[in-house]
Amino acid sequence: MARMVVGTFVVFAFAMLTRVCADGGDGAAMPVPPTCDPVTFPAAGEDAPALEGELSIPQRPRPTTVVPGAAICHPDPLMGGTMGNPVVLELRDRLLELGIATLRFNFRGTGASEGKHDDGRGEVDDVLGALAFLRAQPAVDAARCGLAAYSFGSAMALKACARDEAVPACACVGFPTGLEPVAPEDFAYLNGLELPILFITGTRDQYSSVPNIMELVERYDLNARLVPMEGVDHFFFAPEKMRLMGIQAAQFLSQQLLGEL
Repeated sequence: MARMVVGTFVVFAFAMLTRVCADGGDGAAMPVPPTCDPVTFPAAGEDAPALEGELSIPQRPRPTTVVPGAAICHPDPLMGGTMGNPVVLELRDRLLELGIATLRFNFRGTGASEGKHDDGRGEVDDVLGALAFLRAQPAVDAARCGLAAYSFGSAMALKACARDEAVPACACVGFPTGLEPVAPEDFAYLNGLELPILFITGTRDQYSSVPNIMELVERYDLNARLVPMEGVDHFFFAPEKMRLMGIQAAQFLSQQLLGEL
């Protein structure tokens, strides 16, 4: 039986565990300020294009502290999706608030990223390349790097999870099922996924259907939580709904990536 929970997170603050740095012998904390830098990294696979991105590291209590991370995947480039999408920026900001490093990036052929759009094939290698780059950062705990993704990006993220079993959790916003009854064979990549997944979808989403997500969760026995957002469409235009979406996605990943601390 599928392990699905339908509901809304209770909003609460997560306490970040910090260690006191004894540098100088006085026991005073030596915080490292947050950073936000443009980066370039290769996608996975052969003849991999170079992808542009932005790496953001939250404030840390000392230089040796490592933090969890999340790569953020943007919506369909053919419909104008980029790493500057408002949902992507919201996810970045809320994750940083909870002490999670972020890497947002442009899929191949988008912005300054090399290559050309590959109809959802090579883009999976882009996600895998982003995870590899994020895991290699000295300030990031390689074992605690999850995914946050929106629309087309959420499909690419779950396809990447099917190829990388080390991903501990994935938060999907507006997962594109379409509104017509789903053809299960189109989502065969979900078969065998065991990681915790969060689906956030508006009840008025033009590209994602709450009943279709429920059917896929049941069919593929996913370890998933579904959060339907009443009256919300695919684009989260209302600022309060946008923020609530970001909070819920960030809290889910914080629970999964920081829960063992």
